[in-house]
Amino acid sequence: MGIYLDTRINRRIYLPSFLSRTLPLKEYEESKVKIRVVPGPEEEVFSKRGIKSFYESEYTVGSEFDRMGLRLDGAYIESKKGSDIISDGIALGSIQVPSHGKPIVLLADRQTTGGYGKIATVATVDLPKLVQRRMDDKIHFEKITVQEAQKLLLEEEKELQEMRKLIHKPCKEVLDCRLAAKRLSKLFEK
Repeated sequence: MGIYLDTRINRRIYLPSFLSRTLPLKEYEESKVKIRVVPGPEEEVFSKRGIKSFYESEYTVGSEFDRMGLRLDGAYIESKKGSDIISDGIALGSIQVPSHGKPIVLLADRQTTGGYGKIATVATVDLPKLVQRRMDDKIHFEKITVQEAQKLLLEEEKELQEMRKLIHKPCKEVLDCRLAAKRLSKLFEK
């Protein structure tokens, strides 16, 4: 686990918490997190030293953070011959690196196209954890494959489906009308 929050979360704690209307959000209160990313489509724009720096450095959430994007402060990410590219589409969670060498994670209200190299893209399952960061929180990026990201997403979807089944399961009052009537009769006594 180290100094970063373990990314394997026991989501089964959420259902009882949901039903009791309390939600332990320790995961979101951590000031240091590891965010899993898939290598970006323009990874070849960056030098080996730049890529190594991106994955081995710790970044700090800056004050420029809104629904468009999250600017990070930290180690300089070196490109081979500049990070400007011909504009192309931008996915949710893309991490662009402009010429100043500091990463910008693009979020929900991002532009549709951009002209900076994208070194990585945040795994969909880690987007909620990323967008809950606060100024001065620390982020470390962990490289995973597309297949690993897809597997994590399928696992999360399966867990959510199981939770839906439990949430929509009828309670004992619905199954036993006499129990409900007995409880209601107490209200009319007096």
